[in-house]
Amino acid sequence: HIFTSPLSAYGGETRATHTCNTSLHNMITIEAAHIAYSCLQVQFGISAKNTWAKIDGAFNYCKFYNNILDLIGDSPDPEWKDELLKAWN
Repeated sequence: HIFTSPLSAYGGETRATHTCNTSLHNMITIEAAHIAYSCLQVQFGISAKNTWAKIDGAFNYCKFYNNILDLIGDSPDPEWKDELLKAWN
């Protein structure tokens, strides 16, 4: 539920008082950048840090994000890429 409210992510009726991020940004489908952003959120969530920084010790969030974009965008297997994006949508 990174891009929507918790209730809408689980199929419940929302009681939101403001528009969710997907509506605000006209997100219709999940793209590679959204997957990379989600991975950043997970990495940050399992880290011991309380605030964002581009580099967390030896971990570089910018490189991580760009590596995921490259992995998906430059995949030599278009079927894998299509299946990945289909699974996220």
